[in-house]
Amino acid sequence: MMGRVPPSGSKIPEEPSSSESAPAVREPPTRAGVPAPPGAFDGRAHAFRESQTRKRAAQRERIGVIVVVALIVLGFYTLATARPYTTSPGSNFPTPGPQINVYFGTPSTTTLTCAGGGTAYAERVPWANTSEPVTTGDINLRLYEIWDRDFISDPNVVANATPTNLCAGATPSPIALWYAVLASPNGTNLLTFTVANDWTALGHGAWNFVIENGSALFVIASSPLAGTGRGFAVYGYSGGSPIFGNIPL
Repeated sequence: MMGRVPPSGSKIPEEPSSSESAPAVREPPTRAGVPAPPGAFDGRAHAFRESQTRKRAAQRERIGVIVVVALIVLGFYTLATARPYTTSPGSNFPTPGPQINVYFGTPSTTTLTCAGGGTAYAERVPWANTSEPVTTGDINLRLYEIWDRDFISDPNVVANATPTNLCAGATPSPIALWYAVLASPNGTNLLTFTVANDWTALGHGAWNFVIENGSALFVIASSPLAGTGRGFAVYGYSGGSPIFGNIPL
């Protein structure tokens, strides 16, 4: 049996295209930590969040700069308007006073015969005057190198002196370089001084008293110190005021 022939002018139905016949393929959902495909909703949300984060970071940076500038301006204002510090009557720290200067006369060298038969040398440093009275308890004595200001210590020296003899014992050794003796204006030896032992009274006298103008300090050593690049210094404190004086030997 013959099929029917389609009427003239009718179109033969076409086969559906692959795009029309193929079922739609759904993209799998994105996993955590994996960026969404471009154009997807998750991708746009991620970009939006990043944009907001950048804006907040920039805002915090601007606020930080403003705070730093404000603190700097406040610091300058505080320094410019601050009043000088003054100690109250109840303060535990005394108000620092002006420096007390010690003035010396010209040093001179004397050769000594020590009790053991050896020879020592005494550099006599006259105590001329001071800008304010000072006591022996206020000061320390030092021998120093002029070129580098280093102190010359005497850790093992023994100060052998009596009221009438500057070297009543053995001659100081080159290792134990020096000790000092304070003599009154009338020439009586009153105290000895070493870096290790400070002031020691000769006899039964006091060790802490006001030093009279016209007194003398003797630096006793095994060899002459004059012209060897050494200096002699006095330093200390009295009532919060620094005491200082020095002279080349």
